[in-house]
Amino acid sequence: MRTIGADELASETLVVLDYNDDVVANLLATPIELHELILGHLVCEGYFPIHFEVDDCTFEVLEKFGSFHANLSSQTKITRKGDSERLVTSSCGACNNEGLEQLISNLPLVIKDNSKVNFSTLNNCFKTMRERQTGFHLTGGMHAAGLIDSQGHLLFISEDIGRHNAVDKVVGKALITNTDLSNSTLILSGRCGWDIVAKASRSGIANIASIGACSSLAAKAARYTGIRIISFLKDDNAVIIGNN
Repeated sequence: MRTIGADELASETLVVLDYNDDVVANLLATPIELHELILGHLVCEGYFPIHFEVDDCTFEVLEKFGSFHANLSSQTKITRKGDSERLVTSSCGACNNEGLEQLISNLPLVIKDNSKVNFSTLNNCFKTMRERQTGFHLTGGMHAAGLIDSQGHLLFISEDIGRHNAVDKVVGKALITNTDLSNSTLILSGRCGWDIVAKASRSGIANIASIGACSSLAAKAARYTGIRIISFLKDDNAVIIGNN
């Protein structure tokens, strides 16, 4: 009989995102990189335009009764969307939305990337990302997202209990460093759902590569927006939706 004396668990807690002291979203997330999370969320969910003055924003985070309040303030006006009090779980960024077909048709189009897929570069970047997934190595319960530039360099990675939160965080890192997202490839440690495609389209990202599958709705969203999904990535092949 084996007895576990201690265990490392992935942290999942309530994170409230506030903009100018008004609630934008309630997330179940891992409470790290919260500045990056709120910046990325505001862009990935269409509240902010891709190009805005990050330097004009101020950020603070408060911990209250075990939850975290991340507040971003600036003069940029945002469009209020949906029910900001609804809790977004770590499994899906839009599971409770109705009319998904209409949501796809409302997504912005990206500039298509017609370049040839470089399997060697992608696999090397995934290998590096796996090596840097400290949260996953400790807990076995965290997703990761990364950004690769047009030269094939892995620029950033982020981890979170939620797939969509990891994407928000890594996009937030790009925004803080003024990285050109239109020349980036988003890489995912798991599958690609339609909500990830939606975030990529709002961020101007033309390529998504994932170790796992993409869903049928993700494929439909990708075809509509011009995004290329490279799923089931292997050493020299993949299932590619979009430009080959």
